[in-house]
Amino acid sequence: MRRKILLGCAVAALFGYIVWRGAHRGNDFKYPYLVARALWRTGKLHVWAQPRYPVTWHVLLAPLAALPIGHAAAAWAVLSFAAVAALPRTLERLSGLSPRQQVPAWVVVLPCLVDALVLGQSDPINLFLVSAGLVAVRRGRPVAGVGLVGLAGMIKVLPVVHWATIVSRRRSPGVWAGMVLTVLLGLGLVVAAVGWEGAWAGFGEQFAWIRDHEKPWHLVARRSDLRVNNESLPIVLARTLGDLGFRPPRPAVALGLVPLDVIWTAWAVVLAVLAITWLACVRPTNAPATPTPRAWLGTFALTSILMLAGTPICWHHYFLWLLPATLFLAHRRRLLAVAASVSLLGTAFPVARGLGCHMFLALGLFGVVARDLRRIARDPIRLATPAPRPRANIAGPVRERPVGS
Repeated sequence: MRRKILLGCAVAALFGYIVWRGAHRGNDFKYPYLVARALWRTGKLHVWAQPRYPVTWHVLLAPLAALPIGHAAAAWAVLSFAAVAALPRTLERLSGLSPRQQVPAWVVVLPCLVDALVLGQSDPINLFLVSAGLVAVRRGRPVAGVGLVGLAGMIKVLPVVHWATIVSRRRSPGVWAGMVLTVLLGLGLVVAAVGWEGAWAGFGEQFAWIRDHEKPWHLVARRSDLRVNNESLPIVLARTLGDLGFRPPRPAVALGLVPLDVIWTAWAVVLAVLAITWLACVRPTNAPATPTPRAWLGTFALTSILMLAGTPICWHHYFLWLLPATLFLAHRRRLLAVAASVSLLGTAFPVARGLGCHMFLALGLFGVVARDLRRIARDPIRLATPAPRPRANIAGPVRERPVGS
């Protein structure tokens, strides 16, 4: 009881701190809030103000942005904490691991989770939506499951890649129908808010901005988002090895040895290898004999890491998406202990983040998960669930009692 009280006090203090920061515009919640508030007041999209947030998110957040920022930040914190509270049970339905068995996996991503909550980011909510969507598809509700993943994509673009996770496991008519309905719903929301002309102009402006300004070479050219907290693979390689022509923000390690064109080619090669590995792991696990929970969770893990490797902006809190991989490897206690140490090291030392500590941890976990998935495909019965370790008989050998005694 004492532990529960102390834990409750710690959670309450963290919640109060997050709300206080949000109310004083001290975290990232202010960025989507302000652009959604502008939409609420003017009835027009202001894509130029925050082009990285989907225009669908401008619309979805607009009713909440009608409130003062303190009230809106409190409501957003409630939603985030509710998502975190619901995640263990949702992931239990997906992985078969009880919340207690999930603890070592959560320890690895705990710094990223706290960072996401403190910054008012959407990763906890999006991770819950995607997890719940995969559970729904597994349980025979493909339209609802695809819609939940699509809703996460309306908040932030990246999670929509988990439609690939669903398609890799299920290709029923309901899955395709869910995708079409989700796209129509997102379009309908924006049209209802700003009209047809405003909607098409908003989508077009956002597409053009991402195409012309958000590639890694664009970031380097305008010296933007090069600080050590950005652990995206292309930026880590360019910042550490690339010949930038200028010194990146401290305390980044800058060797300046490789032309930038070589860096972008290397990034493309790594992405190609990851994608080919993803396909090589997904296809064999579609066999009927493959254990379904492990195959779903493993595909979820690989897709999440491929998503992280493919984005040119990958802040510290993004690595909360390593949770599916650590859950898949929950039986490897020593490996998770090493991963937790690396994660904590990267959180504590900016130099380690600048060298891509979490990104290379993600790539390492990708390799281990891929190897295990291939082994499952070869021997699904023996590797369906990791065998529990035998317990030592501390009471000594059991003596047989004579019959009739």
